[in-house]
Amino acid sequence: MRRVRVPTFRSLRGRLGLRGRVILTFALGAALLSLALSTAVFATSREYLVGQRERSAERQTASHADFVRSVLYSSDTKPALVLQALDIPVGTTLFLDQNGKWSASDPAVAFIPSAIPAELQESGTDGGSATMYITVAGNPYIGSRMVLNDAGDILYELSPVLELQSTLRILRITLFSWALVTTAAGAAMGFWASRRVLRPLHELAGTAARISGGDLDTRLARSQDRDLDTITTSFNAMVDSLQRRIDHERRFFGDVSHELRTPLTTLVTSVSVLERQRRDLPERSVRALDLISAELDHTRRLLDDLLALARSEAGLHPGDLEPVSVETLLSHTLTRSKRSADLLTVATEDRVAARKLSLERALVNLMDNADRHGGGLVAVTVRRDGEFVAIDVDDAGPGVAPEDRERIFERFTTGRPARRTAGGSGTGLGLALVAETVSAHGGTVTCGDRPGGGARFTLRLPRLRSRRLS
Repeated sequence: MRRVRVPTFRSLRGRLGLRGRVILTFALGAALLSLALSTAVFATSREYLVGQRERSAERQTASHADFVRSVLYSSDTKPALVLQALDIPVGTTLFLDQNGKWSASDPAVAFIPSAIPAELQESGTDGGSATMYITVAGNPYIGSRMVLNDAGDILYELSPVLELQSTLRILRITLFSWALVTTAAGAAMGFWASRRVLRPLHELAGTAARISGGDLDTRLARSQDRDLDTITTSFNAMVDSLQRRIDHERRFFGDVSHELRTPLTTLVTSVSVLERQRRDLPERSVRALDLISAELDHTRRLLDDLLALARSEAGLHPGDLEPVSVETLLSHTLTRSKRSADLLTVATEDRVAARKLSLERALVNLMDNADRHGGGLVAVTVRRDGEFVAIDVDDAGPGVAPEDRERIFERFTTGRPARRTAGGSGTGLGLALVAETVSAHGGTVTCGDRPGGGARFTLRLPRLRSRRLS
């Protein structure tokens, strides 16, 4: 049985976002306030209008009762004629109950007692008079009851209040409409307030993005708001501290590069001198010389990769972005790395914004990785992938296990033994340097399976839509 996941309050908050929650809060607040005010206004207005109408009906019934009392008991006129002689409003009906004998001002009324609601007939036991809001045959009326004499003759008057109902209906619609308008105004106010509230956050996000892009001189302007000024000051202090650390790391990288390269160059020179004399050396010394030479070469490559990775992570990218033809760059890279140009297949002529030296080094690292750990480079393909240019680097090795396809881009990760070959060992930094370089170009690098076997490393770089780099 499939379970239906009911959205929780926390998940709804996450979907709405801060701006949506601010707008919803203002809208709900305005809706609740307008609903409360509308309800209070309608209840007060209804009570006032109905009360006023009841008092008017009561005065009208008293006037009619005086007329009936003065005419009916001073002459032999029939009760129905007396009631019909009254000048009553249209729709109003008078009933006279003389000890169970009923008369009406409207001759069309057949069964008179059924026209008088029981609550009106039973009311007025304390003084004999009563006025109330009643419903007869689905229509609203103000019903009045007044005792005429000591014999218990009772005059009833039913006055229609359709105009009152219409007034109340119009009032209800008007208040509801204004409640909707107030809710919409509250939502608009919430939108305006959310923009004012989120503007500093957008400025903060924009400044942080420029800083992460390498513009370390960017700072937030001081705010007149004391609360925001605290955030601004703290943010600028954090960026100042970050810039000092980066400057310190730059100097450190320069010192490390100089201090390590100098003795390494001396060792390489010394080994070169011994290499020229290897014919005069014993066999054991030759083997030791080969080990030393291999280790020096590995140390040199490790130092180069470490410094390149450190510079990339610190945002110290050599050169500026410029329009680069992917086809030309790959052809040049294959030629310089002494690989066959026949490995290249180009399905698109798109260009990318790149730093040639950095991107070329990343491509060489991928190709070296294919030769060293993947059984050899078999193909390099350039294709369009939506808004990106995709570069597929295929090898003939055993592939990369799914659980290792993200881990291999970490530092000092050389893959499982199945991918290690006798072609030489890597520094464990090549793929990490590839990932950092591609990320600095606004792209991504992933690892997957090559159709037919082997691994496929795919670089995706944003393609240029025009011939000019903006």
